[in-house]
Amino acid sequence: MPSFAVRRLRESFSRASSTSRSPFWKSFGPGILFAGAAIGTSHLVQSTRAGAVFGLGLLVIVVIAHIVKYPAFRFGPQYAAATGKSLIEGYVRLGRWVVALYMLSEVAVIAIIIAATGVVTAAILLAVTGIDWDPKVTGVGLIVVGVAGLVVGGFSFLDRLTKIFVGVLTVATLVAMILSVPRIEWSVSNFGMPVFDFTTFAFVIALMGFMPSGMDLSVLQSLWTVAKRRSCTQKPTMAHTITDFNFGYVMTSILAISFLLMGAGVMHTASIAPAAGAAEFAKQVIDLYTTNLGNWVGGLVGVSAFFVMFTTLMTVLDGMPRLVATGIIGLQGNDRGRHEQLDGSRLLYATMALLAAAAVLVLLKLMQSFQAFIDFVTITAFLVAPLTALLNHLVVVGDEVPIKYQPSIAMRSWSILGILIMTVLAVLFIYMRFIQ
Repeated sequence: MPSFAVRRLRESFSRASSTSRSPFWKSFGPGILFAGAAIGTSHLVQSTRAGAVFGLGLLVIVVIAHIVKYPAFRFGPQYAAATGKSLIEGYVRLGRWVVALYMLSEVAVIAIIIAATGVVTAAILLAVTGIDWDPKVTGVGLIVVGVAGLVVGGFSFLDRLTKIFVGVLTVATLVAMILSVPRIEWSVSNFGMPVFDFTTFAFVIALMGFMPSGMDLSVLQSLWTVAKRRSCTQKPTMAHTITDFNFGYVMTSILAISFLLMGAGVMHTASIAPAAGAAEFAKQVIDLYTTNLGNWVGGLVGVSAFFVMFTTLMTVLDGMPRLVATGIIGLQGNDRGRHEQLDGSRLLYATMALLAAAAVLVLLKLMQSFQAFIDFVTITAFLVAPLTALLNHLVVVGDEVPIKYQPSIAMRSWSILGILIMTVLAVLFIYMRFIQ
């Protein structure tokens, strides 16, 4: 049974090939999935909080995060397009111990990422419906529903519906951002960095952790790129693959900045502090649209945001177990580690069940405060990001990749600089948090 994400790719490619043969349209696919998976906790929660609390003070941080992480994310589809293999299979070539190290760093992170996605989805649902349920319990219910839906495989209608809502959310966000701009104080002082202390630095690390997303999304991007290549009779060129990725990356960057500007224009200007509760904060996000565009738009955006987040939850529930299962196969030294061979397998379903159960435990046992939990998730993601970025760099410059498809000297330098910046920030955070 094809996975939700892979099935979505195949349907999209089939429709695209039947309606257009132009290189422009053939270039799209995994980049849209990247954007859909990225627009979630980082944008709706962290970008909005950054604008609400610090105004324009952290705008440069959002921009820097996208610049610093760009090579590591790009190397996922680039490696897959050059070799026809996922990054996990590239890690295997570096040694099984590398895969083991990567898996150890990712398994715990994956569980909390699923938990965070579930609770943010629950928060939006509760804000839209006005139901007074516990966000943690609601998040658990949504995770269970998502897993059941993936096993049954009956989400093609939801897939098509969500694409409409992604468009609605994107357009509404851009319009609301433009209308928020006049509310912002565009003085030089408002762009100044906030006073440096550990609390502020911790939030900066949390903001960068999921900006535009956790680094493990680069591995999923490589899996999606492999799926695309095997679903098309005419293989996309490297140029088409990079164009597809750049489209999704730029789209997520613009929306991240938009949410920050909305938070700065509506909440920071009015001295509205972000709510500590999950549903309460989600309502504040929806109110950003209501303030600028009217009540009816706020309701439509709330519904759109829920469908977008629920699809993201299902993509995470499908993609993360696939990542772990592929890594397990790599550790076994078996060349069966190609993601489509996992469809319907006991290994995939067992991994999905275990990770979902771990996410449920994280939600029920670790989440006490919504904001603190989201910061914990995003900080943890940032701390392991340098390892994934380093591995991505090593495999894309390896002998398996033809010279013509390897990164340029400039891109390699950019990648190394990004790895160094992330490593220094991670070490500094650990020092200030646990040693100083």
